[in-house]
Order: sequence, then C-alpha cells, then structure tokens
Amino acid sequence: MFTADAGPGRNRINGAAVEGAIELLKGLAVTKSSMYLLAASAALALAVVGCDAGSTPDAPKDGAKAKAARWSEPDRYSFRLLSESGERGGLGKYRITVGRGKVIKAIGLDEPARRTVEENPQDVPTLGSLLNDVQKARAGQADVAEAVFAADGHPTEIHIDWLANAIDDEADYLITEYRELP
Repeated sequence: MFTADAGPGRNRINGAAVEGAIELLKGLAVTKSSMYLLAASAALALAVVGCDAGSTPDAPKDGAKAKAARWSEPDRYSFRLLSESGERGGLGKYRITVGRGKVIKAIGLDEPARRTVEENPQDVPTLGSLLNDVQKARAGQADVAEAVFAADGHPTEIHIDWLANAIDDEADYLITEYRELP
C-alpha cells in the first residue's frame, strides 16, 4: 500500500484537523512514559523506512517531484495503464494513445477494459486528466492524493483515496511503457 505525504487534515482529533506530531500528541491523553515509547517507536519506524527507501529501484528521487511540476503533457504520446482499486468504472489494463490532450486510441487488454473502451470510451483517461484528478483530490482534502514521477517527469503511479477508512473509494493507477510520439 502506498501512503501520501502528510498534509493539512491528515491528522484529526475529535474531527478537528491538526498539523504535525506535536499538535497531535497534545490532543491525546498520554503519560510521560508512553510519550517516550511513542517517540522511540516513531524514530525506529523512520529509521526502517529510511533504510528501505533507498533499496527499492523505483523509489522516487527528490528531483522527481520537482520535475513533475514542470512536466507538461506532450502533443502525442502513448502509455500502458493499469487502473485498479475501488468500485468505479474504468478498471482494467489499457494501451492508450493521446493526441492534443485527447485519447485518440484505446485498446482494452482485459475484459473490464474492453468493456470500458466499447461502452464508455470517455472513461479512458489521459495522463493530464489523471494529474488533474490528483489536484482536485488535494484541493478536496482527500486523505491520499499522490503521484510518483519518473526522472523525465511523467507520472508512473497515481493514488487517490478520498477517505482512508471508507471502503471502495480509492483509485490506483500504474503507468508503464510511456513514449512520446512524433
């Protein structure tokens, strides 16, 4: 499972949004010894995550997020998309070609995707529309709204989950075989 960076509204105490671990801890009834235990657990978790992050070859580099802000959708490109999670339309595996910001060719590579292409072709996304969905989710205070980017700036993963505790409202996308076309 992927997690988004903590942002405003990620931590809540009695329904009120708080920012940062200190504000979160102020709202909790904890003893001094449990505070030390919590701090030690957090440090251990950060150490484990820090050690593990460098070992995965697909982990985004610091520059990847910065490049994403500068990435603009090219005039023509193609990519393979795996759309999964949640109860929604558009699930499945696709090969998509985009021209001037619109899907010009979509091939469903499995049964759910073939049905979408045949019955609801408007549900086949471009990378630009997926990134717009992430921005809308962030503006709408979704619990998870993140994109992971390749070194050249195009998105490779997109994850949206409006309510972390709700069932079937998430959307996960894996983008592979991205190519700019002439």
